[in-house]
Amino acid sequence: MNYTLLVNTMIDGLLAQIDWQPLFEDHGIPLAIMGFLVVFAALMFVRIFIGLLPRIMAVLGHYYPEQKETSLSPALHKPTADELPDEIMAVIAAVVADTIREPHRIVHTRELTPEDLSWTLEGRLQHHASHRIRPRDHR
Repeated sequence: MNYTLLVNTMIDGLLAQIDWQPLFEDHGIPLAIMGFLVVFAALMFVRIFIGLLPRIMAVLGHYYPEQKETSLSPALHKPTADELPDEIMAVIAAVVADTIREPHRIVHTRELTPEDLSWTLEGRLQHHASHRIRPRDHR
């Protein structure tokens, strides 16, 4: 029995010749099975390692705790509990500058109260209600 597969291309002619005959001789099939088992074992090892990685990191975290970042310049202003960080203030200033295209000044910011949230909820409800699909007349 001759098990030969020829792979051709349109440009170069014969690209490769795959001969299945050695697979069926002497140690071909056991060697193929061993190759599959090695690949399967390697994939299982990788899967188990990835599964255990969080536990390994937790154990290593006890021996090597995460260090806090220390500020090199003590002159940086740290916001208190009632102040917003500088990054948030920069975003608010950018949005106000884009919305109000006149000279302006932000004097005060505050968090939304439950009354403010009810107004935004009502606005959302009206917005979503405006997108209702109207039924068609099926004549």
